[in-house]
Amino acid sequence: MKRRKAIEFYSLDGEENYAGDCPRWIAITRRVRPDLRERMVIVYGKPWDCYCCHPLH
Repeated sequence: MKRRKAIEFYSLDGEENYAGDCPRWIAITRRVRPDLRERMVIVYGKPWDCYCCHPLH
């Protein structure tokens, strides 16, 4: 299984938790949700399908 770095955004109360490795998604999330904290995590498997970079046809 392939290992890669991703960014995890989370709320302090634990209600919200999002992870991704798309630079565009990370930038959008930082701008739109400044209330979430972030940390770098290691994830395994294939890359996620990112709808901001690869919209549905």
